[in-house]
Amino acid sequence: IYEGDYFEALFTRRKNDQRKTVQIDDPEYLVLSSRGTPLVYYLYSNDELSEYFDENGKGMTKSLMKTPINGARLSSSYGMRKHPISGYNKLHKGVDFAAPTGTPIFAAGNGIVEYVGRNGGYGKYIRIRHDSTYKTAYAHLNGYKKGISSGVRVKQGQIIGYVGSTGRSTGPHLHYEFRVGGNHTNPLTVKLPDAKPISEVEKEEFFDYAIKMINRLDELFLKLYAEV
Repeated sequence: IYEGDYFEALFTRRKNDQRKTVQIDDPEYLVLSSRGTPLVYYLYSNDELSEYFDENGKGMTKSLMKTPINGARLSSSYGMRKHPISGYNKLHKGVDFAAPTGTPIFAAGNGIVEYVGRNGGYGKYIRIRHDSTYKTAYAHLNGYKKGISSGVRVKQGQIIGYVGSTGRSTGPHLHYEFRVGGNHTNPLTVKLPDAKPISEVEKEEFFDYAIKMINRLDELFLKLYAEV
């Protein structure tokens, strides 16, 4: 971020009859102007996705999140270590994030829930298949978000469960695993693919939506300036 940069966001704030804000929707339009170059993104949603795309239909985010939890501390890295319970040296196939019990855990990316339930020493466990190459797993959960079950489709950032200490665990934390082509990989160092651009089939609809959003913004700015 440099001096002179600016940020814009358009979102809806919903209020109740007492004019108290009860919900703030995801921003529909984002701009970061950095060193004179504006980066513009639109929130485009349909039955299959809800993601940010630039003016050319390129996705804004990585396809998967390296840390699917907020406000947590990395408590154990990927690799060989002495197991805190057995005392034996063993490959730690994921990374651990220490956090209070009940802290929300997010789906690392869009995908289909492949498994939900008890899984030996992992305790309460969720595994998500993102595509034919990538899978992520979440262990030692305290519980699952209502509606999360095998076969359910989830979106990136959606809450799927909550931090706990079930299974072979010494305290509340999220054990997060990342598999590429069936092989365990360090989530913090793996090179992640960019989000897929919007499909050719939907490009025309997306561009129509972007034009309508630009017209809407023009109307809002004119109304704002008129009030000033």
